[in-house]
Amino acid sequence: MAAPMPPAPVGLKLTQAPNPTVVVEMFHDVCCPFSKKMYDTVDGGVLPALADKGLSDQIDFVWQSVPQPWHAQSCLMHDAVMAAFLVDARRIGDYLSSVFAQQTDFFDDTTKDKSRMEIYARMAAIGRQCGYNPDAISAKLSLEGVHGNGGLGDVTQMHKWSVKYHRGRGVHVTPTVFINGLEANDVSSEWTSDEWMAKLELMVA
Repeated sequence: MAAPMPPAPVGLKLTQAPNPTVVVEMFHDVCCPFSKKMYDTVDGGVLPALADKGLSDQIDFVWQSVPQPWHAQSCLMHDAVMAAFLVDARRIGDYLSSVFAQQTDFFDDTTKDKSRMEIYARMAAIGRQCGYNPDAISAKLSLEGVHGNGGLGDVTQMHKWSVKYHRGRGVHVTPTVFINGLEANDVSSEWTSDEWMAKLELMVA
């Protein structure tokens, strides 16, 4: 039996351009400080600038999940991101912002004695700050009734698709950016909003 295929393109849409000519995919790990730096720049600077210049209808930003296995807690954090997306996809950008803002609470030194379910609970609680019902996120992360390696249902399936996707694209480091399907090697976590805008405005000129 063939493995199930995703019913929609892989990735969590941060914007909703109706007919984009430019699609920016940001491959991030929510436990990676450099991913946080890029996300904060895009969310706090680039997206408002695109709106101000009337370019939001032409450029889409998609967030791609890359849990880095050398941080064991990263996989659990990304489970929670998938759970939040499944509960309410419209709020996922706000949820990611809140998770990144509290990223240090999940670093190796602060989670070394935390259990899987404790990390899930902390991730679910963050949802309250951006309009989610934490219980709805927790329900997606519940292992009640799971036998063996049964996983988390649709959360695990989304996780599998996202991992297969970034592996297929050859993504290793975070953050990595693709624009219209090709890796943009020049884009860095050090980029300012102005550098992002210079590149994007040239593409839609």
